[in-house]
Order: sequence, then C-alpha cells, then structure tokens
Amino acid sequence: MKKIFVAVLAIAAMAMAESQPHTHDGFFLNLALGFGYQGFTYDANKSRYDMEAKGVSTELDIKLGGRIATNTLLHATILGVTNTSEIEFKTKGGSKVGSYSDKSENLSMLGVGLTYYLPENIFISGSVGFANFNLQDNTDEDNDIEGTTEKGLGVQVAAGKEWWVSDNWGIGVSVAFTYGSAEDQKDLGDASAYGVNVMFSATFN
Repeated sequence: MKKIFVAVLAIAAMAMAESQPHTHDGFFLNLALGFGYQGFTYDANKSRYDMEAKGVSTELDIKLGGRIATNTLLHATILGVTNTSEIEFKTKGGSKVGSYSDKSENLSMLGVGLTYYLPENIFISGSVGFANFNLQDNTDEDNDIEGTTEKGLGVQVAAGKEWWVSDNWGIGVSVAFTYGSAEDQKDLGDASAYGVNVMFSATFN
C-alpha cells in the first residue's frame, strides 16, 4: 500500500502541468466535510461485554492525485469519521448494562481510489485502504485516546454532482458510504462500522 500511495503522489506531481478550464485533467484536490449516520460495534472475545454506538456522525475527506485517463482521476484518500453518540455496553445476549456519553469513536482510513466524471459533472468515486479505530476521552482538553486497533480494511464509495465556480474550482454535494473493520491491538475483540454521510465539497481540477 505504501508503494501505491507514493505512486499516486508522483502522478499528482506530474499532473501539475497547466490544464484546460472546466475539464477534469491535471492536478486533482478534493476537500469534503459532511454529516450523517454511523453504526459502530465492538465484538469482544476476551471480555464480558460488547460495545455499540449508533447515531449522528461527522466525516472529513481529503483526496489528492491526478488524471490517468479521460475524466478519470487516481488519488490518495484520507478520511476520518467521528461518532459522538452514546456508547453502550451490552451482554452477549444483547442486554444493555451501561453506557459512556463522554467518549467518541473515530474511524480513520488511508488508501487509494478512483473518481470518474460522467456528463453534467456527475461523479462516482471508490477508495480502499487501511482503517483503524480509536476510542477517545472527551472530558479533558487533551482528548486522550483510550483504545485503538490494528490496521484493518477500509472502504468508501460515493456519488454526487459538482458545479464549476471558476476555471478550475468546483463545489459539490454527494452521498458517501464508509465501512471499516479491524482487530483490537490487544486481541480483545473486533471493531467494525458502517456509515452514510451527506458531503459538501470543494474540488480543484
């Protein structure tokens, strides 16, 4: 994955040459922020209780790369999804035994992807890479991380539309689906999450 990531950045560097207005060529940078829903589960195998959090999430995406074919961009993808909903503790039978309201769960992913533009500036995008989870304490200024996982699998697929606002800048809206799964660093369980977020973006191309 590291070699692929470096290759994507090399393509981005080569794509810095001057591009034509209102075309998807040359250098590609997409910045997106959104909100929606995420469902997170932690299936413990060395503990009495599982964890679960379902509710509002926020997502931040960065895509960086360049054109490899007509209307086709290859890019590195960096994203993070934060779920601040109440984290519930449940027995193996599904009964709730407690909860945390002062902690948040974070899914992050580093990967590579492709974005393809259809007529009318409609686009579809897909990325795959390494994902990991952090459980974060929100009660102090340091936001200490209380738990983390090994690197696992992360996937994002998205579809949306953009509107040109200058020769090379566009603004857009899309719907993004994210999925991640990973094992606990201490082999205490497996974490997974899926989410659907409405994203608002600015793209330089």
